[in-house]
Order: sequence, then C-alpha cells, then structure tokens
Amino acid sequence: MAGRGSVTSGIARYIHQNIQSGAWAVGCKIPSENQLCKELGVSRVSVRSALQQFMALGILESARGKGTFVISDDLSLFALQQSTEPCSRETLESMKHILEFRCLIEPAIAAMAAENAAPGLIARLEEQLETMRSSVGESARFVAADVQFHLALCRAGNNPVTISVMEDILLKRTDLGYALNLALGYYGGMYYHTLLLDAIKSHDGKQARSLMLEHLQRGIYDLRADNNAPEPAAEA
Repeated sequence: MAGRGSVTSGIARYIHQNIQSGAWAVGCKIPSENQLCKELGVSRVSVRSALQQFMALGILESARGKGTFVISDDLSLFALQQSTEPCSRETLESMKHILEFRCLIEPAIAAMAAENAAPGLIARLEEQLETMRSSVGESARFVAADVQFHLALCRAGNNPVTISVMEDILLKRTDLGYALNLALGYYGGMYYHTLLLDAIKSHDGKQARSLMLEHLQRGIYDLRADNNAPEPAAEA
C-alpha cells in the first residue's frame, strides 16, 4: 500500500476516505479484517490498530459475530486547523524537544495516577475529555482542556517538584500547545485521551504508561519531516 507515513496511518486514511466519500455509509458493515488485509496488502495487526482508532472515537463499532459497522460519519476530529502562518523550524524543534522531555516523566505519572485513581480524579478527567470533544474546531479551548487533563494526572501524585515542572512546561508554553494542535489536528488527542481514561478507570498502570508513551511519541513522529522513519513502538 503506497503513501506517506506509517502503515497504520495509511490504513486510517483509507478508512477515512471511504467514510467521507459515502462508500461506507452510517449503518454499513465494512469489510472484515481479513478482507482489508488482502485488499491493502498489510498485516492484521496494522488493520486492527487503525480500526481501533475509529472505534475509540465512536465512528466504528464492532459487534461480536456480526462484524464492524459505521455508526457515525462525523469526521471533524480529523480536520486540521487552518493557520495563516506555518510553524517555523524553531517552533517545530521546540515542540519536539518538549515532547521528548515529557516522554521521560509522563508515562510514570500516568501509571501512578491509574494505580491510585480516586473518583475525584476520574471525574475531572471525564470533564476535560468532554470539553475537548465539544471543542473540536476551537483550538484554544481544546488545548486548554488538553493541558488540564495532563495536569490533573500530574497533580494526583501530590509531588510538588513534578507539579511545578509540568505546570511550567504546559501552562507557560500553551502557545506551543496551540501550534502543535494546528500542526497535528484533533483526532490523535481525542483517541489517546479516551484510551488513557479507560486505563485509569480500570486502575491499569501498565496500560496507562504504555498509552502515554505512545501518545507522546506519536506527536514526535508526526512532527518529523521524514515520514519514512520507523513508527514509534509502545512500551512493552
């Protein structure tokens, strides 16, 4: 299957195009995983990974023994904001460096938060996720809720040093968060935050750690000029 980016991203674009064009209408049963593998010449793991993104975003739904169906054709999460001023190389480098630093500490923060998640934390995360969902197309409001989601996880650990560092990175550099949203759009944030919340509700620290690392690495990968570089792998 030709195209830029990772295999999974290519499959996701294929799914997106079929829903957007109406070839796969709401209520339609889409081809099976095996059919997609044969049609696109890709592995079942890659197909499943792409399908899971659309399921997490409430666009596809899998029914055991029946198949996978389109339940929504709202693809607004995939739309990029239009910026009159493209990000400079310096801005892109700053975003990449911040994401690289966050990779070092936020997976551990997410794991700890999941293992010790109290009802209050879950309620705060649900509130921020819902704000993100209702703010698609409103970048500033979306980014603010995104920041508060990550800070809620951090504050749950009650470590003043970690909180201070993360507040400095996330609150004092919201302009970079806005630029990141302009560059990458909405669906990645919604996808990973939805899965992170599920892991936290389940008190699954290992899964929360893996998802947070994958989320941040995905941002780095998508910012890179060389889209032929290997796709980042989640922590085992």
